[in-house]
Order: sequence, then structure tokens, then C-alpha cells
Amino acid sequence: MKAKSSKILDLVVIGTGLSGLNFIDTYLEKNKNVNVISPNINKLIKKKNNSRVLPSQMAGKEILVENYFLSNKIEPINSCKVIGALNAGGLSDFWGLQLDSYLNKDQNNLKKKTFELIENSFLNFLNKYNLIGIFYKKKKILYNNDYKIPSFLDKLIKIKDSNFECRKPILAFNKDKLKNERQHDLEEKNNKITAKNFLKTINKKKIIFHNYYVDQINTKKKNIEIICKNENKKAKFIAKKVVFATGTIVTTKIIMDFLNIRNEVKIKHHPRLFSMFISKKSIKSELKFTPSLIQIINKSKKDRFVADLRPGNKHITDSIIEAFPFMWPFKFLINFLRSRLLFSNILLDPSYSDIYMKKKKNKFELYNKSKNLLKNLKKRNKKIFNFLISNKIILPFFKTFYPGSGADYHYFGSIPFGSNAKLCVNNNCQLKSRKNIYIIDGSVFDFKTNKYPLGLIIANARRMGKLLSK
Repeated sequence: MKAKSSKILDLVVIGTGLSGLNFIDTYLEKNKNVNVISPNINKLIKKKNNSRVLPSQMAGKEILVENYFLSNKIEPINSCKVIGALNAGGLSDFWGLQLDSYLNKDQNNLKKKTFELIENSFLNFLNKYNLIGIFYKKKKILYNNDYKIPSFLDKLIKIKDSNFECRKPILAFNKDKLKNERQHDLEEKNNKITAKNFLKTINKKKIIFHNYYVDQINTKKKNIEIICKNENKKAKFIAKKVVFATGTIVTTKIIMDFLNIRNEVKIKHHPRLFSMFISKKSIKSELKFTPSLIQIINKSKKDRFVADLRPGNKHITDSIIEAFPFMWPFKFLINFLRSRLLFSNILLDPSYSDIYMKKKKNKFELYNKSKNLLKNLKKRNKKIFNFLISNKIILPFFKTFYPGSGADYHYFGSIPFGSNAKLCVNNNCQLKSRKNIYIIDGSVFDFKTNKYPLGLIIANARRMGKLLSK
């Protein structure tokens, strides 16, 4: 079937994750409508790859993950465990959605004025949606919608430690939905600010949806030609400006193809290790998937690793059984004791990144190189364990699980701000070689300090929505 032509559109947004939707939210403040390309693929699957480790909250979503790779002609090889999903909003629908309570200017080529605009945009986002948490700037509180956590964990925030600083994250829940200032009273399915729920706050009559994924883009005189597919259908759009919010993996692939880059490109990420500790005190939580209660941040500038703590819940205990099938006979006991379980994600600095992308024939391969990630992760986990033991938070026992290199879901930094490389953007997120291509997802950031960086991505997307609406 031949691709159909289309009239020249002023602006097209590709992607409906939280970055794309926040761009649209601010862009529509001064515009009548916007064209959005976002796929809904449920029938494309040709094979099932059981090598990827899917968390329990993604149960039944295997078809989405496989379609993500098949439709985008991306192939994870060997031990690469990169996760993707083609449903509205991608992976964000499945997570606890905690945001860092601070924004650090880790981008070497990001101008001070630009960062201040992003910071102000983040503050406006917090106020508009009344999220729960505290936002700091150099220990000064700029936003305060505090919530309670168990007192034996809260004391960690006040402890002066030479190695670690503890903070509560900002949670993507509306303060009005919080009962008795306790997390476990939240109704997570409808009140968590996922892409699906966020879309409900936008006037969908102003959004012209096109049910396709982008196969490739080309130049068409001064405009951009967007060639799309969905199952056996094809379409072609011509736009004066294109905004990419497809997530780092897909954005990088499309831009690499557009610029004919054949060399490998490094995808930055935060290598992750799951840990289970036994708490000295029980924590009640009714949520199926609990966000972090606290973040433990290493103070070292050379080793910026972070851990979080979240109480046991149904999704996490189900994940234990999936990861260790031999524990199935103990499922009842695990669920009975889950109020005493504390789970942690250990996240390394992106200098340990180990995901690479390269075009091979008509596909893009994702692969790993390093064999030392697990060793480095366990070393940091032991430091967290000793910190918790010394502060009498846990019993002297822990269990770790390594989901594999790339199964950490934070992908970023492939098309950074202001470098001299072919793959880079300026401070207005315009691709170096084409000023009418904008990139607003995690591709442009280098998250050295911020380990829960979605807030920074959202803030930048909202900044760009206002900028392009003028």
C-alpha cells in the first residue's frame, strides 16, 4: 500500500508519554489544536522473546514490549535487557512515579538562564497539579506539600552522616487525594499522574491523533517528511516543525537514521540492582505498587549512586516469586511478612552506562559490553546495608536480584545539549543540523545527580511547549 500525502502541518508532536503530553498541555494554551502521532499496536507481534525480565506490574504486557522492538526495527541482542512499551505513555503507566525533590544542573552546555526557565517550569508544574512533596533549591524550600512517612524512617532525614543524605521524593499524586497525609490511602490507578491520567486533564478535542509509529523522517525542501506505519497501513505527513517525545531509544534510532550515523551511539542509563531488606518495624501499605518513601543519596561527587526504600507490596512480592520460582511454596509466608520487607533500587552514576546502539543492515541493534556492573552494584549495596544497620533500620539480612544490564528503564543522554557532536541539540532543543526538529525527551539530558529524573524531563517539555506556542 502506497503512503498517502498530506497537507503541510505547522507542528507535529511524536509520542504521548509525559514529556509529549506536558509539551501539548502548555502548547495548547495559545493554540487551537495540535497534530500528534502515537501508535496503538496490538496485533503486530510475530514472536515472543522470554529473555527480557518484565516486572510484575507489566504482567500481560509482553505483546506491547515485543511490538515496541519489532515495529521500530530495534533488536536487543545477547544480554541487553532494555524494556519498551507501545501503549499510551509507555513505561510511565507502570511505575510509582517518584520525582527528585531537587534539580541539579549536570548539563555542561546548558546555559544558566535556560536552567532557570526549566526550574521555574518545574515549580509551576508542582503548583498546577498540587503534587505531594517538598522541592528544594540549595536547602531552601521553594514548594511545600509535605506528607508523612513512618517515624523510624523519617529520622534518617535528620541524621548527619558523612557519606549519605536522606530525602523524601516528590510523588506524582495530587495532594487533594491524600487522606490523613499517608501514602497508603491513595487510590493509585486513577490518581497517579501517569500519561493515561494526565491526558484526561487536556482538552482532547484540540488534539488530532494519528494512530501510527514513525518509520523514518526525511527533509522535504524546508520541511520534514514523516513516514509512518501501523500494521498494513502507511501514511506520510509533511510538517514545518517536528517535536520528538518518543523516549530516548526510539528518538535516537530515528535521528541516527535521519543523519545516516553508522557508528555506535552510547545510550546512558542508571544501572540498577534490586535489594530486599528486613525492616525492624512493620509498614502498612494498601497500594499495589508503592512509590519510594525515602531516597538515600551518596554525597561523593565521584560516586553519585542513590538508593531508595519502599515497603513490601503485592507487585514486589509477586516479583520475588517470578525471579526465584523455587520460593513459590513460601508465597503465603512472603505476603504475610511483607509489612516487614523493605525494597531498594540501587542506581549507579551514568558513567557506568552499558547500552550501545548501532545500525546493522536495516535494523538497529542494542547491546552491552561490560561484565563488571554487578560487582559495582553489590559494592554500593553493601554500603547502603551498613548505613541502614548502623541506624537500626533493618535486621542483618539482605537479598539482591540483578535484572540485567539495561533493565533499569532510565535511558537518556544520547543527543545532549550543546556538544560539538553530530548528535546534539542547542538550548532550545533544536537538532544541530536541522532547526525545525526539536527533541524534548530524556535524550538531551545527562542525569549524573538526578536519579529519578522524570521531573526534569517534564519541566523542560513544558518550557518548550510555551516557547513554541509563541
